[in-house]
Amino acid sequence: MGTKSLVRSFRAASVVVYLLNLAVLINWTYFNPIYLNALIGTLCSIVTIFMLLVAMNGPKFLMNAIDTPRFAFLFTFRGRYIMDLYVSLFLYAMDILGILMATVTLGMIFGIRFAGVRHPEAFRVLFRQSADYDDEGTVYTDAGDTYDGTYDGTYDGTATLESSAGGRR
Repeated sequence: MGTKSLVRSFRAASVVVYLLNLAVLINWTYFNPIYLNALIGTLCSIVTIFMLLVAMNGPKFLMNAIDTPRFAFLFTFRGRYIMDLYVSLFLYAMDILGILMATVTLGMIFGIRFAGVRHPEAFRVLFRQSADYDDEGTVYTDAGDTYDGTYDGTYDGTATLESSAGGRR
């Protein structure tokens, strides 16, 4: 499967899941008109609408309004995962349809991550890298050399990580 078709299919799946989540949230809020239920349903609906707009690359004027440093996390995988997890946890409390949609939502986000591992170019098209992104597998030494994470503790085959750090652990 090509990158474009993979990205298109994940965006379409995301839109469908967010629309179904929105339908479950509205239905649950309508049939449970208690204050706390209405508040949780409304807040989760707002989050779901934002995520729906991000997944659709919504109307340009709304994307320009959302695309600020304050909301930049919505365009990263970490931000989307946190928002989906937030909505899913509340969906688990919303009868059988909520449990079903929470499971589907989490399955979708884990599926996107799994596909991102296998197709990193598609993952880069779907999500931005966060501003604090750092390659966690790289360790920088005092001399400015990099350690690439080999198991025996060597880098460039000349020294060990421990010897470059002065023998400290």
